[in-house]
Amino acid sequence: MMSRSEIAAEVQRLEPWFHCIDLGDGLVTKSKSAIGEPVEHPRPTWGKVKVCLPEDLSGKSVLDVGCNAGFYSIEMKRRGAARVLGIDSQRDLVRQAMFVRRAIGLEIDYRRMSVYDLDPRELGQFDITLALGLIYHCKHLVLALEKLFLVTRDLLIIETAIYPPEKAPESFVYAEGGAEPTLHPLAYIENLPDAKEAVFNWFLPGTAALSALLRNVGFDEVRVFPGVQSDRAVFACRKRQPYPDSHAISYLESHLALISGPSSCRRNDELRFHLRLHNSGYARWLSGSKGTTEKGDVHLVAHLLDQNEQPISWYHAGAFLPHDLQPNETVEVEIVLRAPESPGNYLLEFDMVSEHLAWFEDLGSQVLKHQLAVQ
Repeated sequence: MMSRSEIAAEVQRLEPWFHCIDLGDGLVTKSKSAIGEPVEHPRPTWGKVKVCLPEDLSGKSVLDVGCNAGFYSIEMKRRGAARVLGIDSQRDLVRQAMFVRRAIGLEIDYRRMSVYDLDPRELGQFDITLALGLIYHCKHLVLALEKLFLVTRDLLIIETAIYPPEKAPESFVYAEGGAEPTLHPLAYIENLPDAKEAVFNWFLPGTAALSALLRNVGFDEVRVFPGVQSDRAVFACRKRQPYPDSHAISYLESHLALISGPSSCRRNDELRFHLRLHNSGYARWLSGSKGTTEKGDVHLVAHLLDQNEQPISWYHAGAFLPHDLQPNETVEVEIVLRAPESPGNYLLEFDMVSEHLAWFEDLGSQVLKHQLAVQ
């Protein structure tokens, strides 16, 4: 245990502080504002955020993204969360959080990470994710929201500055090229040379814009709550399933490997290829019903090309999945196809398709190429 004088000395050494945290024995982390925020920050914000959260978090896992000195991580642990991980990209803030953890004796994990580093395969998914005072610092806003979506199992809470409501234009439908998308206000913040914060601000979305973004990245339900100030808001975003299905093409990716199959044959021969399909993306592949091709069903397809890689038969053969395939799951599939009628050298390309939506190659996956000599 640290003595009171040791704690006080460490608080001073780690200044400046943005989070005001009660360390006990009459000690707090800060007594003055760092960049104009209230001295008691973030307690007023916590008063708005906590109403979106269960009082009892027993057995729950929580990820605090942009955790700063750990105020919210501490509150999650005090509500009984089984696992709390706080991440921040700034080393000084992670040092502050680790010191506070030691001073108050709570079991909380901290790592120096960016929101862009979030990967459920490394960290797992969390029942609750907090992104409080974070997203207007994100230069790559949509990517950040996608990363938050992927590591969230159930509930994401966002607290953010928003486009000032009194200045925000109305959303409107804009007809162009036969489509009628709705345009929502989102502001770009010009960063001046004398900006006070070490991390620049980038975008201020209107509530309608951010709600639409959150739905588009995959959240099934988005609710908006008033913030601490009129130009801030809290968003509670829920998922029905930990991962989206193959309608969500942003999260589709595959890795294909050939197990067996001929490299030469006679014309019109029936050819059998065995492939190993690995779901290397973050969406669940829907197998659909055999004999049908519904939108979003995932199939293995063989393209037949000439030696100049010009298509001869684009959907030359297809194969169904034996069952829905979860992210990071592998399955072996046989695909049967007919050799061309004309002798010559050909190229087979194997690719996955989410029917009526996208070829996986167009989304960034590599096709599997196989040379075929027809005698």
